Amino acid sequence: MAYDVQAESVRLIADGLTEDPARLSRRRRFAAMAVDVDGDVACTKFVRRSVGSFEHLCHVLVRRGADWVYLGGGGSGAETDGLEDRPGARELGGHVVVQGSGGVADDAGRRMPWGGRWISYAELRVSAAAASVHVGDRVLSVPRHGHVVVIWTGRRAPVAVAHGSDGRPLAGVGLPGRRGPAELR
Repeated sequence: MAYDVQAESVRLIADGLTEDPARLSRRRRFAAMAVDVDGDVACTKFVRRSVGSFEHLCHVLVRRGADWVYLGGGGSGAETDGLEDRPGARELGGHVVVQGSGGVADDAGRRMPWGGRWISYAELRVSAAAASVHVGDRVLSVPRHGHVVVIWTGRRAPVAVAHGSDGRPLAGVGLPGRRGPAELR
């Protein structure tokens, strides 16, 4: 069973993560994993059960008036659905790691591709010790499974900083941008 990318993404943007399935099955073929909204841009992440594997898919949307419009996205295949509890920092390789990234052009109906803006996103996995990820002035709660997405516009990629439940920073990572990873500040 396929899912309606537009409808499920809009629901996720409006309601946030409302379910926390432990795994996918033959009856439950997809699940929302993460969402980030920054002004008029948003990124949603889903996992979908495929034949013999799982697809982790990110979708970029932009607000046009009162509506969210799907622009594009990307994904990758995996052997597991990624819904298991998040690992410790040692097992993960840090408190926050970048697992993938991408971007789409927002040409807003322009006849020529230049002059539009580039919208970037990064997929993060966060350790069991972190409760939130701070990106600029946004605070993203970390779900049980530790998958987080971050979206931004512009040439400078932000820095994502994992914070513990006591609010102290644990570690930061520069997100990959059009000009390479951001510098840790």
